[in-house]
Amino acid sequence: MNIIRMVLAAAIVFILQVTVAHTVSLGEASPDFVLILLIVMVMDRRPVLAVIIGFLLGFLQDLGNASYLGMNALVKSLTGYIIARYASDLLPDNSLFKGLLIFLSALAGDVILLNITLSFDALSVFVTFFRYSILSALYTAVAGIIVIKAIDILPGRTVRSGGGF
Repeated sequence: MNIIRMVLAAAIVFILQVTVAHTVSLGEASPDFVLILLIVMVMDRRPVLAVIIGFLLGFLQDLGNASYLGMNALVKSLTGYIIARYASDLLPDNSLFKGLLIFLSALAGDVILLNITLSFDALSVFVTFFRYSILSALYTAVAGIIVIKAIDILPGRTVRSGGGF
């Protein structure tokens, strides 16, 4: 995925996140389209590039809600690093495993965000995590599987020798 396609995809996903995510929410759970894009972009990439992509996507997401500026950049950077460093080699090239990866990434990101926003109050983090995070992570994973399947059936899709789309 070249840089122009990455920027265009980030802009489209940011607009979807700001405008569509709340309208397709299930109760309090809404999909994290930025996380899906991050995972699609950083699979089979070098960890340093994955951190940069994660930071930029997270910072873009922070601009949509600047009350905790930098938290999404931190979480997406960590997520990008972990996926590029460990998950790319361990998981088979299967959309269900990528969905599991999206689910676990969403849960890990929520744990970090909840701890920071709730000042490490364990009871509040625990209650909020089980009340909102699991359904939201599941919703994001299902949306991610649909996106990954859609990418797989796109005509003219080429896979570079180093991976990626």
